[in-house]
Amino acid sequence: MLSNFSFILKTKLKRLGVQKIRWLVRSKYSVELAFQKEWAEEFKQNKHKVLEYWRKYRYLDDVNKICKITKDSIVLDVGCGLSSVLHFVEGKRFGIDSLADEYLKMYEYPEGITIKKGFGEYLPFPNNYFDVVFCSNALDHVTSPKKTMNEILRVLKNDGHFVLTVEVFKDKRKRDPSHPHSFLLKDVFGLLKSGFDLKFIGSSEWIRIRRYVKGLTECKQTELIVIAEKRAKGVRPGFVIRNKRLISLIS
Repeated sequence: MLSNFSFILKTKLKRLGVQKIRWLVRSKYSVELAFQKEWAEEFKQNKHKVLEYWRKYRYLDDVNKICKITKDSIVLDVGCGLSSVLHFVEGKRFGIDSLADEYLKMYEYPEGITIKKGFGEYLPFPNNYFDVVFCSNALDHVTSPKKTMNEILRVLKNDGHFVLTVEVFKDKRKRDPSHPHSFLLKDVFGLLKSGFDLKFIGSSEWIRIRRYVKGLTECKQTELIVIAEKRAKGVRPGFVIRNKRLISLIS
């Protein structure tokens, strides 16, 4: 009787696409890991160029000024990868990545940076813990962007800052296993609106760090950079987009 039940259950799960989901997850991680293996040595030799990219295209000077990051700040990078912004900011620094165990085998992070295996949807930290949380081109990698945003909101201190970098599109499109989501500008602001107040909005060409290191700067896609502050409970949201370039991405 039990064996018949197991057979029926397996059959139904197959119909629901469980095998396909597992394949997609494996593909997603294998694609990302292959990229990071190639990138590891290049990053070691070009950290100065990566810092240059962060300052030029991701507004790092504005981030430091608005977020007031100091040696006493507690900072998290969600989906940190190898070349995390944690290399270029002060504070007690933590990184979360689903492939962290693999990264630690191929790369030695600087002293003061703690990297753990984890997922954006389930951050292994207490409530109201971080002064600043970064998420740099990782939100389109996660399974559930909404759950990830809720977790970021949870672990941020009151008045803490969230620094989001994400590629935005004018229309929805199918990408690859490593990028299951394609965000429109309205999608990003929809995710932010329930718990954050915007303090800074910028955009730049999505050149990609590795391409920049190689001297390639041509790009047709746009990258959105947002600095947002955790909103106190009971306070109504209120932000208006005035940047003409960003408005053109919506229309």
